[in-house]
Amino acid sequence: MGGINDMTTRPHVKAKENGRAGELRAGTSVGDYVIEDLSSSGGHGSVYRARHRVDGGRVAIKVMHPALTALPRMAERFVREVEVILRLHHPNIVDVHELGTLSDGTPYYVMEYLEGTTLRNYLGARGRLAPDEVLSILEPVCAALASAHEAGIVHRDVKASNIMIGEGPPRIVKLLDFGIAKLLAPEPGRGGLTSIGQQLGTPSIMAPEQILCGPIDARTDIYALGALLHVLFTGRPPFESSMHEGLVEQHLAAPPPRPSQRAPVSPALDAIVLRCLEKKPERRFESVSAFFDALREAVRDGRSEETARAEAERRAVGIHVDLRFPEGADEADESLVTALAQTLERAEECMRSGGFVLATVTSTQLLGVKLLSADPVHAKTERRSAVQFALTLHAALQQDEGSAVHANVALHVDAVNVRVAAEVDIASGDLARTEAWAPRGNVDGLAATDAAIEGLNGSAGGFFLEPGPLGTTIVRRAATRHSKPSHTMVSGQGRPGT
Repeated sequence: MGGINDMTTRPHVKAKENGRAGELRAGTSVGDYVIEDLSSSGGHGSVYRARHRVDGGRVAIKVMHPALTALPRMAERFVREVEVILRLHHPNIVDVHELGTLSDGTPYYVMEYLEGTTLRNYLGARGRLAPDEVLSILEPVCAALASAHEAGIVHRDVKASNIMIGEGPPRIVKLLDFGIAKLLAPEPGRGGLTSIGQQLGTPSIMAPEQILCGPIDARTDIYALGALLHVLFTGRPPFESSMHEGLVEQHLAAPPPRPSQRAPVSPALDAIVLRCLEKKPERRFESVSAFFDALREAVRDGRSEETARAEAERRAVGIHVDLRFPEGADEADESLVTALAQTLERAEECMRSGGFVLATVTSTQLLGVKLLSADPVHAKTERRSAVQFALTLHAALQQDEGSAVHANVALHVDAVNVRVAAEVDIASGDLARTEAWAPRGNVDGLAATDAAIEGLNGSAGGFFLEPGPLGTTIVRRAATRHSKPSHTMVSGQGRPGT
């Protein structure tokens, strides 16, 4: 699972889905197109990659879940999504080519194919984003939203998984999924896209008025933008709970956390997020344009402050935690999602208590960083302490017997770029490129690189080493050492001796 868990958009009524039994197979004809494969599946429909049978042009086809066709309001909403998109005609909103029905009456529509990834996946792979990149991504999103608002349409589901980042350059960003959009002024004789009293949306981003089925306007989307900003700055949503009721309670009553509590974020950016997340709509930004103007100014001011900061390259020790489900597991299983969230929270608490700065936080991974002393003797002592801490962390994450979540823990020492302001901000550097040193497969034990354990004496430190994957070394406490002849104490060179 690589991404932000925002709990799939769905109406809060029970509706049984066909699941895989209702999927279209590769080679199936849909109008003038031939299905290639399934791209994604959401609460209301599945999106397939397809090609035109004559000219070979690639498109995406969204097909309503067959089980929902028996619900007239759901089928109407699916069709009305196309009507909404056709009203907008904006370069940052996906184009729809045609609308049709399958032989069994299931509706579908054909839209432009976008080569790229969702912002959710992008964030999951990279961790929190820098303010400049956040600004570049949200500018086209806000342009699309402003166009929709001018047309009397509220999106109501602005989240990372509904934003597509196309391959570039230039990088193309498009807003997706108007499936639960609200028409503020429906045409005479036609109702809006949703009925009064019906709660629709994604629990982790729903504004209080959306939860309470109250009046909806553009400021509902601004609340979602605040939640999205928090995710982009910190890697996590402002409110988190494994239960829908817990999220509802927090959105209605709990004060939102400042992003700076979780990541190096300026007070000006904190203020923008908190204003977006005001409980009462009248206290939020009055428009998307006002929101983006404030965001641009805060990022610009922060950029000016950055130039005044001293930046230097330092050596640091990094601990990477990578949480994984068993192969073939259902990543939508709430018990698995809850177990992962609890393990991640435990890891984060341990990292902070150990004095590590969280340089990367995603829904499945953490990178904790601690600067090393410039003095080689002190640095060696600090590395030994880091090994012991990482062993303790690994043991803490494995303490739940039978847990479905596997935790890889890896240790490395490398360079980081450090900005010094009111507090240290680990900006970037080789240490942050965890794909270069953290094992990709499941590892039973702490995996350490040569740079992390070089010159350490295992017998004095109370740990033993054995060969690990991709040139790493598996480090174990002496008390848990396996009785295998190949295991030896450190010989002084950071690798098993002979």
